[in-house]
Amino acid sequence: MKKLIILMLLISGTLKAETTWIPIGNGDNFIIIPFIPTEKFSQPTNVSLLKSGSDVIVSWDNILHASKYRIEGYDDNGNWILLREVSANTTVFSPLPSNISNIRIMACTYTTCSNTGTWSLSVALGKRIIFIHTDLLGSPVAESQGEQ
Repeated sequence: MKKLIILMLLISGTLKAETTWIPIGNGDNFIIIPFIPTEKFSQPTNVSLLKSGSDVIVSWDNILHASKYRIEGYDDNGNWILLREVSANTTVFSPLPSNISNIRIMACTYTTCSNTGTWSLSVALGKRIIFIHTDLLGSPVAESQGEQ
């Protein structure tokens, strides 16, 4: 039975960001504990954003021993805000909040996302353009938004 559990743990930990589990046995006692690295995770690489209609698909390279990932967005007020925490190295926003212009990602341990890794480089979603419409004398009369 112990060998079967160990084999299942070894196979399941290689597919996506999942907690690495450590089996510990001492005679008849057998427990499994999560592996929590003592050093910070490296930054996620190859972060990509793919727009499909109103959906935004975010993906990045997996980081060994990461249990989950924290995804933050840069809002119009100049703050990084939590969008979600996920266990896979891809997620879909349907739709992404309209006030978000950039995305960044950090790997997390089983217990926390606080100061566990280095943030990825931020990736821009696209430039927002504000068109200022003027009258014949150049006075602003209206604004409209577009995306590049």
